[in-house]
Amino acid sequence: MLDLQRHADCPLWDALASPVVPWPGMRYACVKVLHAYCKVFDKQELYDLIVRKTCQECKCPRETHAVYHEQLTTVRERLGFKHDTNTSRVDPRQMGYTWVPPGILTSAKIQRYFDVIPSEKVPKIGTQGERFRDKQLVYQLPKQDLALAYCKHVEDQNRGSYEDFVAARNEIALDIGYVKDTPQATKCAGCSDTLNQGEMAVTAPKFREQTLWHPRCFKCTTCDELLVDLTYCVHDDQIYCERHYAEMLKPRCSACDELITKRFHVIVMVVFRMSPGPAPMMSD
Repeated sequence: MLDLQRHADCPLWDALASPVVPWPGMRYACVKVLHAYCKVFDKQELYDLIVRKTCQECKCPRETHAVYHEQLTTVRERLGFKHDTNTSRVDPRQMGYTWVPPGILTSAKIQRYFDVIPSEKVPKIGTQGERFRDKQLVYQLPKQDLALAYCKHVEDQNRGSYEDFVAARNEIALDIGYVKDTPQATKCAGCSDTLNQGEMAVTAPKFREQTLWHPRCFKCTTCDELLVDLTYCVHDDQIYCERHYAEMLKPRCSACDELITKRFHVIVMVVFRMSPGPAPMMSD
């Protein structure tokens, strides 16, 4: 369950409790419901407040509010990848999870996999682990990095450059790992400890087939967090989440969270941080 009071000190929380909101439950509504209300009843000011990228007063990410990002598809669909034969045939929700690792075809092995993951990061429905995965999906795989349709500040003359970046990343760096049994004893690419023959391991298709990780070691080199849904980018033989891979190649705007493709964007970011007046409204 969500901790519905955990952001009681945040101005966004207060805004959603204002008289212009017709019922208190809207504080907990999904973003799609809030969008519909604002558009039908022409509440542009409230709409701007709700959908902007971050709460500009307290600077906390929107995904940490009780108002959450719209419902996500699977990561494979989010990335535009085709169905893969390594995808588990087990429906994760029937087992009580929001995600299960690809490559595992039985419920017993799925349980074995999650037994070696920190319990607070296991995406079991209704637990802290489910909330952790939701936050990591938004953080590690920002949708404005994935498709031009989600960008608000890429001008026409920079669209080609953006598309080239996405195409090159998808071709040479971005992929989804899967789980398999270790064919013979080898060293974990993460911790260098031994992976014994038959032990469950994560493999990454952009690496050599012999390169394997313990499930708990398949982490972003920069943020040291488990790679959400085993989605990774490779750079200089290291694995990263998409966010930190992109930031090694392009700077990111701290105001709108988009990758910066022009000098004007840098100026806007500086003005945003220095302005003493109301912060600009960044829509998602």
